Amino acid sequence: MQNRQSPLPRLTPAFWGWALLDIIGVLVLAVGAAYLMEDRASILPGFPANTLQAWICIGGGIVTVFIAAVKMLVEVMHAASRGKSAANDGRFS
Repeated sequence: MQNRQSPLPRLTPAFWGWALLDIIGVLVLAVGAAYLMEDRASILPGFPANTLQAWICIGGGIVTVFIAAVKMLVEVMHAASRGKSAANDGRFS
């Protein structure tokens, strides 16, 4: 009888690290957006202190979420291809 592998890839600790960074990016984005919506620091007392800091939080949050999402996709693709033969391994060159 053949040993059947699960069709779902194994999620590595690196994936979970990027997922945690993604959550942090969403929280930073939310802090900046909340300030701009209410014109005051409503989630964290005293931060952001002004509109410039709120826009920096929004920009940093968007960049962090984008990078973390791309890295998570890369980790999933690597995990899915670990069990398969790739076209660039030694047998094909």
